Amino acid sequence: MFRLLLTNAFGLLSKLGEFQHSASLHKPDIAIVTETKLTEGKAAPVQLCIPGYGAPVRLDRTAHGGGIAVWVKSSLPYQEVNLDLPDDQELLWITIAMRQGQHLAICAVYRSGSSSDYDTHLFDTLSGHIDSLRPTCSNIILAGDFNVHNQAWLGSNRTSHAGEHAEDFCYLHTLEQHVHGPTRGVNTLDLVMSDVAGAVDTVIHPPLGRSDHVVISVDFELTPRTDTTGERRVWRYQRADWPRLRAFFRNTDWSSVITNNVDECCGLLTNKIQEGMDTFIPWKILRTRTNQPVWWTP
Repeated sequence: MFRLLLTNAFGLLSKLGEFQHSASLHKPDIAIVTETKLTEGKAAPVQLCIPGYGAPVRLDRTAHGGGIAVWVKSSLPYQEVNLDLPDDQELLWITIAMRQGQHLAICAVYRSGSSSDYDTHLFDTLSGHIDSLRPTCSNIILAGDFNVHNQAWLGSNRTSHAGEHAEDFCYLHTLEQHVHGPTRGVNTLDLVMSDVAGAVDTVIHPPLGRSDHVVISVDFELTPRTDTTGERRVWRYQRADWPRLRAFFRNTDWSSVITNNVDECCGLLTNKIQEGMDTFIPWKILRTRTNQPVWWTP
């Protein structure tokens, strides 16, 4: 069984604790968050860490979009795939190694809610990507906030041109849409499409914090290949230079960190603390077996 977790956070930093709890509770093999509202340098990698998962693969916010982040279990061999992408589109592809030498291609998708109902270029881009990946990948999964409306197909309150195009796109590539229920208000905006055969179980969970999008978990009959080792950072607190770390924090201009934006303030504060730790507390990367408890320390 392979589990995917999906949600639109509408600002991840202010809901990070809820998201980490959700990942711990549902234990997905891959977790996808759209509309993270993260920008480069806004959140240190260690701040976004989840025990048992690698550092997130990120497509940070631009003038055109809301940002995407993807977490994959540390035991799963995966690779980010870089394909041609217009500047105004947000698609993040990774492949995960499956058993018998096969690969699963997963695309995290964010289509802005401000996109025109007649803008279907994202689906044209996805079509080209799928055609290029299918010869080397046994299965395709697309998951994200598509922001399309289709009364007959999705149970939406209206039908848009983009919604009709999304349905045609799904049939063209022999994909099935697995989310059958509202994900924001009365509309089904967060979709999971795949060509995976066999039973697929979809469950809708409550939103993260004040996000108005639900959390979705989808179970597929897939068996990924697993590695027996992973990596994690171990801090050597007994060798820390505590006087200089205290002086670093004492001399910091904290007024430059405090802002009226909660997400921005949280990111700046975490980055400043992380800077002090990286400078004055020694650490090392430890290779571990994936069946070791996360609290184990040599």
